[in-house]
Amino acid sequence: MYTYILDAALRERSEPDTPLATDDAVAALLECRRYLGSVASSGWSGDWGSAALANQVAYDLALIDLARSVGMDCDTASFDQPQRRRIELERELVSLGIAVDGHDQQANST
Repeated sequence: MYTYILDAALRERSEPDTPLATDDAVAALLECRRYLGSVASSGWSGDWGSAALANQVAYDLALIDLARSVGMDCDTASFDQPQRRRIELERELVSLGIAVDGHDQQANST
């Protein structure tokens, strides 16, 4: 089910005019990461489940963009277990010298 939501979100957003530079993709990922888990723990009284899902989708789209910006083959179908796939991609990115946690960023612009 999650892969369908993620795929729909990817199809619905507009494509950028130019490919995303790695530094920009890292910045977008770190911005999205700030919101992961923040809705449920903030005591927000709205529909926190939908907000949490939206935050996860935004993070995963940013993660896909970053992976693609460095030449990794990445698509929504691999997110059948989203948390596991996030960890895998983050490890692959770290192995390429890209600090996805925001510390000691070594990403090169592409």
